[in-house]
Amino acid sequence: MGELLQPADEGVHEVGPAANWNESRYIDFYDTTSGVGGWLRIGNRPNEGRAEMSVAINLPDGTDAFYFERAPIAANTLRSGNQEWEVLTPFDETIVRYEGPVLLLEDGWALTDPKVAFKTAPRADCRIELRVKSFGIESVMGQDQDQHHLIFLPGQADWHYQHLCRCTGTVTIGDRTFEVNGRGGKDHSWGPRNWHAKIYLRWLIGMVDDDFGFMLTRAVGPTKKTRSGCVWQDGQFHIVDDFEMRNVYADGPNYELLRTDVVIHAGDREWRATGTPQHWVPLRHRQPGPDGSEATLRIVKSPTSWIIDGHEGAGMCEYHDLMVAGVPVALDD
Repeated sequence: MGELLQPADEGVHEVGPAANWNESRYIDFYDTTSGVGGWLRIGNRPNEGRAEMSVAINLPDGTDAFYFERAPIAANTLRSGNQEWEVLTPFDETIVRYEGPVLLLEDGWALTDPKVAFKTAPRADCRIELRVKSFGIESVMGQDQDQHHLIFLPGQADWHYQHLCRCTGTVTIGDRTFEVNGRGGKDHSWGPRNWHAKIYLRWLIGMVDDDFGFMLTRAVGPTKKTRSGCVWQDGQFHIVDDFEMRNVYADGPNYELLRTDVVIHAGDREWRATGTPQHWVPLRHRQPGPDGSEATLRIVKSPTSWIIDGHEGAGMCEYHDLMVAGVPVALDD
């Protein structure tokens, strides 16, 4: 048994000495009734005096609202830039708020060139308040930190956990307000962060209701491969032993994910699911590669409609790939 999470771990942690020490917290959701999806993240880098603050909202008319800021910070707190987190009950209830600008993108792929998108896209005021309901420490992948090593690669973070959640509240963009009741995932990590610790990663989140859902990770790095996750069903937590996955992608130039089929195994249990992404919001992280040339990691987030063992569900797909000559490195996985 590894070290067990404590209620205080839902808060902030003592900052370590590494220059790239990071404390990151993230939620995502998709509401198939309203057609609204999205995600919010703050990644504090206190030793660098800044935070990565991101917000994305996928609207039912096909528009994507997005904003990113390298927000200056003086300490490691639950507020970075215009985004704030409030932990009401650890591993059970959190409030996430954002009040600030967003870009309005008719096509999310405009973010392939973020510099142009930030210069040319129209903007609107945005206000988000979400109550994030999760299901207790017993539903957390990483409740015992030995589980951390089943799904995360060396260099992603020393500490890391994730679990399913339901997000309810309101999203206002300009003069439009949407009521949200969406399902997705919640993630929290702290320690040195290297985005390029991976060659590629697939993170799949699907929920039918508060009593049935899964989180799956397939990750490949220079020194380690992982494929695991968890299923939460009827109050029981199942660690995934393995899963098969078949992805269908569009042709270039974007190679977007069109469909994913998975068969999940835990002990003698098996579940089958098919996911259909509804939007694509690409992000990128660039840094020098091993040979000194610039390496680009593409991260695409998609609110996703799921069919899980014959039941309709909702969630998110997040696919990371190193890019080679403009093509994702792992289109065959």
